[in-house]
Amino acid sequence: MKKVKIGLTGFFHGNMRGDDKAAYNRAQEDMRALSKEQDFDLVILPDPIRSYEDSEKAVRELNAQAVDFTMVFFASFGSGRSALPLAKLESRLGIWSVPEPASSGVLPLNSFCGTNMFSAILANYLKYDDIPFKWFYGFRGNPLFDERFSVTLHVMEALCELAQTRIGCIGYVADGFENMNFDEVQIQKMFGTYVGRRHTVEEIVARAEKYSGPDVKKELSAIESEGAVTSRVPAGHAEKFARINLAFRDFAEENGYQSLAISCWSRLQEIYGIAPCAAMSRLNEEGILSPCEGDVAGAINMIITRAFCKSAPAIMDLVAFDTEAGSLNLWHCGPAPKSMADKNGVRWDEHFNIGTYDGCEWCGSGAVADLRFKPGQVTVSRLSSRFDQIFAFTGDVLDQAAYEGSSGWIGNLAIRGESLSIAELISTIVNNRVDHHYTIGYGNIENEMIEFAHWLKMKAVTKSAYRSFMENAL
Repeated sequence: MKKVKIGLTGFFHGNMRGDDKAAYNRAQEDMRALSKEQDFDLVILPDPIRSYEDSEKAVRELNAQAVDFTMVFFASFGSGRSALPLAKLESRLGIWSVPEPASSGVLPLNSFCGTNMFSAILANYLKYDDIPFKWFYGFRGNPLFDERFSVTLHVMEALCELAQTRIGCIGYVADGFENMNFDEVQIQKMFGTYVGRRHTVEEIVARAEKYSGPDVKKELSAIESEGAVTSRVPAGHAEKFARINLAFRDFAEENGYQSLAISCWSRLQEIYGIAPCAAMSRLNEEGILSPCEGDVAGAINMIITRAFCKSAPAIMDLVAFDTEAGSLNLWHCGPAPKSMADKNGVRWDEHFNIGTYDGCEWCGSGAVADLRFKPGQVTVSRLSSRFDQIFAFTGDVLDQAAYEGSSGWIGNLAIRGESLSIAELISTIVNNRVDHHYTIGYGNIENEMIEFAHWLKMKAVTKSAYRSFMENAL
């Protein structure tokens, strides 16, 4: 994956009495230091922008350098006309002002007033260009710069990763999950993400059956080194677990896919006789993000979550509430990565609701990653399958028993820093018609999720008050 590339250019006013050159030099030093600390590429245009023509030249150069995000620094006030060529800038835009170096006497820079006017020009005069932007204030070390820049850089990293990502669909969206149908042309246009949807479960199974005995034995040894395979998993199912894992991994590598949206239920059971949950757990741990049930929007949600959290996420269902404690349970059959497990780690167990009864004895099909989530703050989110909204909230994983499979109870729920009751959570989910798959990742990345939504001109869902009467969709 290529790094994010950030551009820096500076606006100047010829008659301000302050040292605008020194201010711009400091801005350049700050960005150079940040590029080393936070690992992004940097393009600095040293020449000042004082005119419309200067601005046109800067835009041409930034576009030629394929910059992802441009910081427009107001070393001093700047001309309103010189802002107009930025409508042709192909990158996303930040406007940056700094405090005045003196609080009395002759006004030195008039930096903030420059960004104030510039933002109004973008919104009013250039309204038909519909240019989103973000403001920054102060030099490096000021929270109004540091915190805001960090969030934006993370979002640009996610957008950059999405533009380079290929998602392979194996089979179709699970039968009956009509809310998760997707438009791959819309995905390509919005994110630059390629979706290959002409692969079948049958070709994966055929590939799985071709591996030699030694290859399968080696893969099984790796599986057993990561967690115990319980006696409830038949030897034949354990072998198929290893075979299907090899097939998914090699298929992704050969086709250049960074993510696989797998028809794990129910097509794979029909064709191969096992559920591939445990194999998907291992794929997620290895970095081949694999949402359940062919959920492509979930794949994109997982990709941006990993970009923000810097760790492997998982797709879950929201299945239970404790209204008195204000907590909820997230669960899925068993696709969560091992790195999400508590101190007990992961074990590979039989599937507990896909299978058959042999008399009174349950015989599960395939293997799952049976684990409880480790303690820590998490962000739970959902990018809609319509790609028009993002829902995100935070909570803490609680130290208590949970369901078999990949599961955990989460309390201390909050959205945008405000506490979230179970009644408010249900109202928010249902009123906003949120899809039923949720991505969970460790860390508080709610700010990044909200900003991601704004750059893509999506709705960032806010809390719905609980009411006892029926409400229409918000």
